[in-house]
Amino acid sequence: MHEGAALDAAYDKGDHVVVHASGLPELRARFVIGADGMWSPLRKALGAAVPGYLGEWHAFRQYVGATGPAARDLYVWFEPDLLPGYAWSFPLPDGVVNVGFGITRGGALRTKDMRALWPELLSRPHIRAVLGDASVAESPHRAWPIPARVDDISLVHGRALFVGDAAAATDPMTGEGIGQALLTGMLAARALIDHASSAAPIAVTDAYDRAVRRSLVADHRMSTALMVALRRERLTCAAVRVAGATPWTRRNFARWLFEDEPRAALATPRRWHRRFLTRPGAYT
Repeated sequence: MHEGAALDAAYDKGDHVVVHASGLPELRARFVIGADGMWSPLRKALGAAVPGYLGEWHAFRQYVGATGPAARDLYVWFEPDLLPGYAWSFPLPDGVVNVGFGITRGGALRTKDMRALWPELLSRPHIRAVLGDASVAESPHRAWPIPARVDDISLVHGRALFVGDAAAATDPMTGEGIGQALLTGMLAARALIDHASSAAPIAVTDAYDRAVRRSLVADHRMSTALMVALRRERLTCAAVRVAGATPWTRRNFARWLFEDEPRAALATPRRWHRRFLTRPGAYT
């Protein structure tokens, strides 16, 4: 669909899917991929939406012109009042940083309180020292929900395959989802390439469903288990001390936290490789 096109309706006709989108002629296809976000219009049109779903995480961020070390380095803060959420700052070009925080829905901190907390969070001495006393906002703040339930949501419906946020494919420990979005898109394409010639559409949808669950569910369950520990301040502090013991532990903790290697890689030997923990990470 071109920019500005919006889904008006979608119908699964059994042997094909019909899509009506604003500004486009009627579209017909054997399969359709829904890469249209957490509140997927395609899901809703096909009757596969989850009523009242608001996501597992809620994130809040702003672009800031930093004058401190945040302009060149990545920082993560496990603030006691945010646990099991966290705050972050990572550098962008020209001294601008993406700084924000995320919380889990249903925790002690309510989503409606995030806006009021924001200026106080930025003024905390250890965060202010990293951003720099002369740092200034470069844009308005933004907030958005994050879905993280790939193990408990329908990945397919009829001839539709859902990917990325439409498949709730984000990490329940960090709310990160770019890698999962790319992976689910690749797996959907592979399922179509390998099985689209089959007379039975279930060959495509089953192949995709199996591939996603094989690739992501072990990591999802590992993250969910770790969330139990992150809810406790003492355990989180102990883990951060161990992670920060040496440059090697700091580097690989950051890589593991932001999934340069799969979250449950140690428990899934089929994903081991020769350059495990030695290749440059995505942040590098």
